[in-house]
Amino acid sequence: QRRVRGQKDKINPVDCSTLQGKKLFCLKKVTNKVNKRNFSFSSRTNTIIKVEEGLSLTLGGRLESLEIKYETWGPEDAPVVAILPALSASSHVASSTDNPEPGWWEGVVGQGKGIDTNKYRVICASILGSPFGTTSPISKNPATGKRYGKHFPAITTADQARVHKILLDRLGYKNIYACVGSSLGGMQVLQFAALFPDYVNRIVSISATGKTTPGTVALRGVQRRAIMTDPKFNDGEYEPDNQPVDGMRVARELGVICYRSRDEFNERFDWNPTPPYDVHHRTFEVERYLYAVSQKFVNKYDANCYLLLSRCMDLQDLGLGFSHYSAGVEKIKAKSLIISVDRDVLIPPEEQRHLYLLLKALGRDVKFELLSSYYGHDAFLKETNWYGTKISKFLQE
Repeated sequence: QRRVRGQKDKINPVDCSTLQGKKLFCLKKVTNKVNKRNFSFSSRTNTIIKVEEGLSLTLGGRLESLEIKYETWGPEDAPVVAILPALSASSHVASSTDNPEPGWWEGVVGQGKGIDTNKYRVICASILGSPFGTTSPISKNPATGKRYGKHFPAITTADQARVHKILLDRLGYKNIYACVGSSLGGMQVLQFAALFPDYVNRIVSISATGKTTPGTVALRGVQRRAIMTDPKFNDGEYEPDNQPVDGMRVARELGVICYRSRDEFNERFDWNPTPPYDVHHRTFEVERYLYAVSQKFVNKYDANCYLLLSRCMDLQDLGLGFSHYSAGVEKIKAKSLIISVDRDVLIPPEEQRHLYLLLKALGRDVKFELLSSYYGHDAFLKETNWYGTKISKFLQE
């Protein structure tokens, strides 16, 4: 099975004269002396800002207070690259001196990598609604003193994009160089660019859609039903130490099947059954794999957070509030790179290609890349050399 991989391009400095005096967007020349320096710029682990004024939400709800957890890497005066995480990812996108644990995009973000922390100030915040530190269903509701739980208001990717913007404003940035994200993160990137068209210079949206289609809603709907029909779910009123883990496992296993491809499973796993052969045991290697990855997931996630973010992705629509979809897409001005994967079951390439063609028809500076990979939707976590090369090149163009 062929897997497309790339080699890192040699990094060349940008000619700032072509950027019409916008010095914030200019990449500084990196001398040999600087290249040898061991940068250790990063924020403290678990850095959180509190937004006392709260947040009014797109669908009418409101959060009376807001906390945002984030991490940073790279020189403080370098061009800013904001990375927006997907559903299962936290703010810890890469290791640092403060937290040496490998990040979820370790192969792409770091010194000398695709998003080079010697050249960029990288900022990554846990997303609104996830269980990784930013306000979510597991947070305390100031009105009750208890967890929000199922009472957390419905959110959209536009709300998540606004939270990232609040953070960047609090950190003092008048604009940023780039915004990058994959899957749910890529949806937030598109919303960010549409909501704040003069704030970001360029964007990279990977395996994401501008408008969710019914086929994808159907897949996520079954995942949600698996959780909600687990007796332990208790209409969302479960105790933190007694989550509906069986339903969450099924939801995650179905998700993994959608995130990867049949080609990978057929090549990677042995068919030969192992006794016992009855349906109460995991007779096949692929069954044992799915159980292992689902168990890892339920150990770190929360059911109400999962349901909230699953519906959030269903509601993705750049045309919300406009007369038609293209009117919302038209708000995007940033130079754009849209990346798709040929065997993405969750968000097929035609959805990203449609967005690319629409942006191109609107006269935007946009590129489309299609990766051939049997890792499917999850390729951005696996084919890191390929993604790193493409992103690095795009950031320097």
